[in-house]
Amino acid sequence: MGKAGRWHVMLVVAAMAALGAQALWAVSTNSATEDEPDHIVSGLTAIRTGDFRMNVDHPPLMDMVCGAAAHLGGAPPLRLDSETWGLGQRLKFAREYLWREPAASQALRLIFLARLPVIAVSLALAWLVFVWARRLYGWPAAGLAVALYCFEPNIIAHSSVATNDLGATAGYVATLYAYWRHLTSGKWGWLAVTGAALGATLLMKLSGAVLVVALPLLGAMYARGPRAVPIGKLIGGLGVVLAAAAVTMWACYGFSIGAPPGSAGPRMPVGQYLAVIRYQLEHESAGHRQFVLGQISQGGWWYYFPVAFLVKTPLPLLILLGITFARGRLERDEWYLVGAAGVYLLAGMMQSLNIGVRHILPMYALLIILAGRVVARPWPEKQRRWGNRAVAGLMVWMVVEALVYAPQYLAYFNELAGGPAGGRHVLVDSNLDWGQDLKRLAAWQREHPEARPLMLSYFGPGDPRRYGVQAEPLPGQCQVWPGWSLSWEQYAEMAGPRAGWIAISATCLALAREYRWLRVCRPVGRAGYSILIYHISEEEASRLRRGSR
Repeated sequence: MGKAGRWHVMLVVAAMAALGAQALWAVSTNSATEDEPDHIVSGLTAIRTGDFRMNVDHPPLMDMVCGAAAHLGGAPPLRLDSETWGLGQRLKFAREYLWREPAASQALRLIFLARLPVIAVSLALAWLVFVWARRLYGWPAAGLAVALYCFEPNIIAHSSVATNDLGATAGYVATLYAYWRHLTSGKWGWLAVTGAALGATLLMKLSGAVLVVALPLLGAMYARGPRAVPIGKLIGGLGVVLAAAAVTMWACYGFSIGAPPGSAGPRMPVGQYLAVIRYQLEHESAGHRQFVLGQISQGGWWYYFPVAFLVKTPLPLLILLGITFARGRLERDEWYLVGAAGVYLLAGMMQSLNIGVRHILPMYALLIILAGRVVARPWPEKQRRWGNRAVAGLMVWMVVEALVYAPQYLAYFNELAGGPAGGRHVLVDSNLDWGQDLKRLAAWQREHPEARPLMLSYFGPGDPRRYGVQAEPLPGQCQVWPGWSLSWEQYAEMAGPRAGWIAISATCLALAREYRWLRVCRPVGRAGYSILIYHISEEEASRLRRGSR
């Protein structure tokens, strides 16, 4: 390997080390996010019992990976004699297990351990991004692509939480890469790899089903032209892919053909997977209270994900992508990337659940690979000097911005939205506020001892007391943490303007009708970017009560 080659290797290693370091920083500083207990405990139960009753909302594979880390870390025994287990009430079972003894004293450590495999998956995806870009464009472009991936805030954010979004992204990209290798090389071994990757993706998230549509469409691109693939070969190849995917999925369920001993009702793999599909269809039909640009809807908007991509993607990456598309006609292999990203975006735009840019995360990896084109295509001689400087400047901007907002990557918004501080006016939920700021709220309380008592409305799964937060639930649409004196319904009945110190998650403020009175008040502080803090005087509270009558 020459000197230039060694520098390229060092660049890739440094970028991946930076990704790992940034993700570890986020792992160690963020409190539990909304979906993490469900994923972790669902995976833990599947590993320990062979029963998938808690995996009704998502397929089990990534949950099992995260749950395995908690299991190896010495997670306490499961309460299989509880009513919530018997009834298959996954949310209650997961949160009862994690926030009540004996697991409660270990909860923060178990969450930390469960997040670590996701970092490993993200590093593997970073390597795949590098490999694919190098095959398309060579070393300099591959170096740019892996650097963009490793400093992209949305990628880092979801590399540091124990959920299935990053795993499904890796599976989606791996499936597409393996199929592309088959189409370009003609080697049938890549079809088996494609099928295994497809099966793994379908076992992580139902959105992997987009591949069942995308692969035939993308394969059809290679049915004509100088490297034409016969139609019969394409159809036969897709049959091999589906067969390999089915075997992979069956293997995840232990090649079972009946119910595991002691389980309640049939737990055959096909029936279990159909139950997941049914749950998601019911969720899609019922809708979800969601927010974009000041609007609230139960059914979503077709333009939600284009808006999310526009305001959640760093401007330097958007500019690089603009340059990429402006620099001449795309080749067929490049249209493969664009088509795969476009199909995923279109699928997202057709759904009614608009709760986070994480649902289109595969687009980022695919478009980042394509962005390597800006250094692979030589600039015209008169533009070369300034073109290369512009690309270098944009990459520096990307790195600096990621480090400026570190480790609060979940709340990242670009300058079009006013940065993370302005993001709450555009999007909430997992785009900004997923429960990650309890540690920062506890730190704010230590710095402001006068803020007592504190009422808290928190969007997240954690027990604030476990993070050192001294507060009581703010009456209204708040989540009441385990062991509190009143029920959620009782707190909801007590809602209304009140004086005192109030901390509220941006999602609760945006979506809950009970907190409309608080939207006209000005916060006096914040914990991270997701929890706003108010101090309401008696006089102001009286005025707000009169105004709400």
